[in-house]
Amino acid sequence: MPSPAAPHTSEATVLAARQHILPLDWQDDRSLANFDPGTQTDNALALHALHDLLEQRAHAALYLWGETGSGKSHLLWAACRAQQQHGRWTLLLGPHTPASGWPDVDLLLHQTTGGLLAVDDVQALSDWQQDWLFGLYNAARSAGLAFLASGNAAPAALPLRDDLRTRLGWGLALRLHPPDDTVRAAVLQRLAHDRGYALSPELLHYMLTRLSRDLSQLAVLMAAFDRYALATKRPATIPLLKMLLAEQPHLLQPASPG
Repeated sequence: MPSPAAPHTSEATVLAARQHILPLDWQDDRSLANFDPGTQTDNALALHALHDLLEQRAHAALYLWGETGSGKSHLLWAACRAQQQHGRWTLLLGPHTPASGWPDVDLLLHQTTGGLLAVDDVQALSDWQQDWLFGLYNAARSAGLAFLASGNAAPAALPLRDDLRTRLGWGLALRLHPPDDTVRAAVLQRLAHDRGYALSPELLHYMLTRLSRDLSQLAVLMAAFDRYALATKRPATIPLLKMLLAEQPHLLQPASPG
């Protein structure tokens, strides 16, 4: 079955995109192991359901939803990374994926069972992306591929075409909640420890009370802070963090929805 019409791309571009579906370009350390559900029962349930999904060798579907910063993108990236590390076919799509990155349904139909199709931030998909995803979902189901998606609302409340909303609700639909301060503190200390130092109580308190609650954004900031400390040859302190943010205020901007 051909894919729905999309913005024009050259044949060479489309071919290159299909040849480079794997490997994915992992640029951070998001993993299933370092997703901390804390005391949130719903988050622990979602993590358990995701592990179950990845163990399936037949079609199964999971939809994760919640507000920005609840960890949706973390789990989608981590799931794809885990599948890829096991040598399984994996594709992660989202609103910012160009037409060249969206495959024909035939590609999915020829994959071995156990692969994974993941789609992040479905609420922001354009009309042509929704049309395309409808076909890809049906192909994934026929091919025995797992399907994982995320959005900012429950399936019935998404601003999508009716039949796509219906399919997103066919599998489990579980809500994620933003991490509490205990989880945020543990993640920040882990990020610092991975870079060879520990955050002082004062610096940790400053980060928890003055910066974003979005762990994806905090991870980006911590990486920049580490580079800045190395470049200036100064220890990680509140004054140094303030200097970094004054020079690079974009680090305070919202990260990708997650």
